[in-house]
Amino acid sequence: MFEFSDPQRIAVILIAGLFGGFVRGYSGFGFALAAMPILTLVLSPAAAVPSVFPLECAIGLLTLPSEWRHVDLRVLKWLALGAVVGTPVGLSVLTLVPAEIMRLLLGLAVAVAAFRAWRGERDVLATRAPNLAAIGFLSGCLNGSTAMSGPPVIVSLLGSNMPMLSARATLIAFIAMSAGFGIALSAARGAYSAEIWWVSLLMVPAAAVGCGLGLLTFANLPRRIYRSVSLALLTMAMSIAIITASLAVWKKAVA
Repeated sequence: MFEFSDPQRIAVILIAGLFGGFVRGYSGFGFALAAMPILTLVLSPAAAVPSVFPLECAIGLLTLPSEWRHVDLRVLKWLALGAVVGTPVGLSVLTLVPAEIMRLLLGLAVAVAAFRAWRGERDVLATRAPNLAAIGFLSGCLNGSTAMSGPPVIVSLLGSNMPMLSARATLIAFIAMSAGFGIALSAARGAYSAEIWWVSLLMVPAAAVGCGLGLLTFANLPRRIYRSVSLALLTMAMSIAIITASLAVWKKAVA
């Protein structure tokens, strides 16, 4: 049971909300991606996963209206189709494969892919329908198992030839949709206890401040560096995921 009187644990939750909000505000993606590895320092994956979905969805719904005109609806349609199929699969996988193993493998794979995209290796085939459906399916699997649906889509779209504003807006729409689907499935499984709702509410002020700082940073930094900065933030989040997952695996091995 999580102790809300523990100042260190509360501080970790607030840091997770602040970092997640900043990454989300600037890049248009990654609240769960940035917050989850930090949250799992004080929460079990089973509690951390559903706690981030409401904030991810709420931030998306608040920011999407101003971005909607830039959304590529064709790309979003194929990603969504794959994710709808993949999310229930991910929830099933969560019962078979330890979450820390999944986060470790995900972190390693995405870090390599992000590095390639950061170097400017563009995939001109990334936005073809079959590829998008497959990427959406993989993202759905990760959404159900780790709440981190974004990495395959992020690397794919930022590593493609899509215009920057279109890639960012499509990511915002897709991740908000994934979070909404995650909330519905988690609620159907009875995952939302009072404790988890308190964790979500505790993160709200920090996430709001972080998101505001991220949006301010996006508005003031040159657009030409958006891909590089976003991929650097993704790599940072994945590095945290790799470290925290490795520590969890090590603790289990020596227990």
